[in-house]
Amino acid sequence: MSKGAVYKQGDIVTELGRRIDTGIYRSGVPAGTELAAEFGVNIKTINKAINQLVEAGRLARRRGVGTFVVSRSAGDRQIEVLFEGYSSIFDHPFWGEVWNGCIARLIDYDYHPVLTRVRADDAGNLLLDNFQFCRTEGKVLLGITQPEFLQMVQNLKVPAVSAGDQVPDPNFMQVHFDYEPGIGDAMRFLVGRNCRRIAFLGEAKSTYNPMLLNKFHAYKKVLESLGLYDPNLTEHIRPLPEAAGNALRVLLERATPDALFVAGDHQVPGVVKVLKEKGLRLPVVGCDGLAFATWPTVAVPRRAAGEAAARLLITRLCGRIAEYSAVLPTRFIH
Repeated sequence: MSKGAVYKQGDIVTELGRRIDTGIYRSGVPAGTELAAEFGVNIKTINKAINQLVEAGRLARRRGVGTFVVSRSAGDRQIEVLFEGYSSIFDHPFWGEVWNGCIARLIDYDYHPVLTRVRADDAGNLLLDNFQFCRTEGKVLLGITQPEFLQMVQNLKVPAVSAGDQVPDPNFMQVHFDYEPGIGDAMRFLVGRNCRRIAFLGEAKSTYNPMLLNKFHAYKKVLESLGLYDPNLTEHIRPLPEAAGNALRVLLERATPDALFVAGDHQVPGVVKVLKEKGLRLPVVGCDGLAFATWPTVAVPRRAAGEAAARLLITRLCGRIAEYSAVLPTRFIH
């Protein structure tokens, strides 16, 4: 890391985790004052970063003694939680809640979570060259569905579960959401307000996992049943906050919707900004039910998904037969 630069808390967590993984920190970490000087931040930021690593099971604090690295060699009662995301999982409005539910249940059963972030390129492809798993009793996948990675996990021959996104392999233990109830009610809500041209902004095509299109398929299914589906009103975008506004501009050049369904609440602010720029007042419905949403949205039980994934995994670890999947319903709130 560049000397003299100022780093964000998430960057510090990532860098400290890297140093633990590579053996730079084998037993303990430097004093907080030393780390604060190195990263150019105050001691409070360092303490928050260390607390995140403590919660993740990577570090342990002993009052009056110091902060120590939790051994990852034996894997005794440790569970590796693997996350691919665009920010620190602790700050992520969606995956952070799945994580909280998962680790709460794991800790209840005296399992220790070890967090590993899997990096990806700008196109969302995982960077797997030289990637190494931790030696743990089981794995939990958050937001990772690429077949190559799933196969790598299966090759480990340890119990594993995916939480949140549906994966294409029906034999891979997983917890995911049924979007049809919530999105169906959302579309009927808009139709009941005389909206007939409801546009979709979200993932509408996938090169490796068609299951990621479940929001689009739920939207299409209900509008087809009402005789209102128009493929010209769909604009495919990746789940990045900045992508939605540009996608809406593209859609407006070829079509005139009278309502918008945005597949992620985190993308709605960008859509609203473009609508204001264009002088348009259209109803907007989001999805995921994130805490900051002030618009109608399709809520998903994120914490419950993490808890359910942990329960499935623990059942398998205890040698009992576990279901291969749990499907949680969504609901529309307005």
